[in-house]
Amino acid sequence: MTRTFASAVALAFLLTLPQSAAAQDPASSVVGVWKLNSLVTKEVATGKTVHPFGEGTIGYAIYTRGGHFMTINTGANRKAAAGAGPTDAERVELFRTMSFTSGTYRQEGNKVISRYDQSWHQAWTGTERVGTVEITGKTLTITGSPFKSSLTGLDVVAISTLERVE
Repeated sequence: MTRTFASAVALAFLLTLPQSAAAQDPASSVVGVWKLNSLVTKEVATGKTVHPFGEGTIGYAIYTRGGHFMTINTGANRKAAAGAGPTDAERVELFRTMSFTSGTYRQEGNKVISRYDQSWHQAWTGTERVGTVEITGKTLTITGSPFKSSLTGLDVVAISTLERVE
């Protein structure tokens, strides 16, 4: 009887603890594996959009229940090295047509706050970036906070549209 009562009290206590956004509403959570459908940068001043890696960029974003994330994006038309290994010029082009990030995240309402442990953009490593998320059915749209484009030097936001695959 005492063991049953103690178990019931422990269960009641656990049920009253705050739950993460993912546990509260899985449909509105970023937790899962997402395949990139579109990646554009939008100039803050003009609204002009550009596909920084070309149309048809390939990518994935993975957000775990434990609060870790990883993203990788590559241009659809990347060229393989001509020889066994890429030349310096080929490496530059391959680097120019990809991005990756990883680290930890937390979701607060319609915001995802990502703490970058690693990034292709080394200036972001060790920083937090905030993205606004919108989830409609199986579609996730993340609009990042403004940054200086490495291509144009202008302030832009990145807008990623992804589809849930897991």
